Amino acid sequence: MIDERNIVRYVSWRDLFPWLLILRTFRIAIAPSLLALASVATLLVPVGDFAAGWLFLPKVETEGFWRVQYPAPRAVNYLRLPDAAREYLPSALNGVTETYQELVEPAERLFHLDLTIRETAYYLFRLLWTLAVWAFFGGAITRLAVVRLATEDSPPLLGSLRFAARRYLWYLLAPLYPLLGIVLLALPVALLGLVLWLPEGIGAVVVGLAWIFVLVASLAAAWLVGGLIFGWPLMWPAISAERDGDPFDAFSRSFSYVYGRPLHYFFYVVLAALFGALCLAVLQGAAHLVTEFGFWALSWGAGENAEILRRNVAILQAGGMQEFSGPRAAWIGAAILAWVLSLVRLVATGYTFSFFWTTFSAIYLLLRLDRDEQEIDEVYLEAVTDSPPIGTPPPQSPPAETAPAAVTVPSEPPPLGP
Repeated sequence: MIDERNIVRYVSWRDLFPWLLILRTFRIAIAPSLLALASVATLLVPVGDFAAGWLFLPKVETEGFWRVQYPAPRAVNYLRLPDAAREYLPSALNGVTETYQELVEPAERLFHLDLTIRETAYYLFRLLWTLAVWAFFGGAITRLAVVRLATEDSPPLLGSLRFAARRYLWYLLAPLYPLLGIVLLALPVALLGLVLWLPEGIGAVVVGLAWIFVLVASLAAAWLVGGLIFGWPLMWPAISAERDGDPFDAFSRSFSYVYGRPLHYFFYVVLAALFGALCLAVLQGAAHLVTEFGFWALSWGAGENAEILRRNVAILQAGGMQEFSGPRAAWIGAAILAWVLSLVRLVATGYTFSFFWTTFSAIYLLLRLDRDEQEIDEVYLEAVTDSPPIGTPPPQSPPAETAPAAVTVPSEPPPLGP
């Protein structure tokens, strides 16, 4: 007789392999609410980059137009992922590594040695603008993601926006904490650099004698830079998931997870990049099909005119307005079509940021489970009050039951006579 008590009837794969949580990120990242938030943010960030160029960089007049002279790219890798770590990541586009590089690019530029004052102001403005934009939209995306990952319920978009607005200053300040510490450590070294102006090489002797203190400051700065490079994507999920999530809590948790569980963190990032490469390939294939199917079907009736229209749209999308030849009406039609197709490209770009923040929300929950032994579903949920709409009359309470009136029973009349 078979003992049914020893038969395994159900296996909880999520309990055995918690990292399977990362495989749920694609479904969450393509939600319309997250795509909309990421797409709006990707539109706003270039506005600040454009404004920074016109405010701080020199301009030259060419062919009757004023053009900004942007700084030439320089090779520096202070805030970029180390090459040894990148060897384990897929070389294909995956929505993790290239999105990371794009977000840290303004901060990474500030670490050049030969920056001018104009260039420093330009990159600093870009950094603050990028933080200001993504502090709100990234905060809302991570809030939506952590609640969805923890509860499998879809939180309301308006509630997540309100949550991000209330904690906006915390999202903004969290990545600035380690940057501020690096600046404070650099200031005494900068003051020491003034000694090099002393004549006869005396300044070099003083700097050499004091270099042991520079090494101590450099060790502390290296600890901050290392935690910042790997830990800043975990800060906003920490604020979104915890009841008391503030900048200091996000800073301490992210650094604790980076230095306390480095191999776990690295495994999760590699897995997310591999999964992201597959998901991004599917999304790009779908976007290409959506774009090309229309021209293919149009060519059935338009013939070679469809290819001419497609070529004109490509010219306008590449910014070659001077190369466009044809009647004005054809230019207007191609411009409208180019604008419509740009929306498809915008959504595809917004997906990479949505996937990035959703993925690191999942990685944060996994690292918190490893380090602090907090279950994945332990996410702060705000109480929902079901208040009636404005203008709704208050409910009428049922009339109170009244006690029955006392019935007076007449007493018997007194007998007549003696």
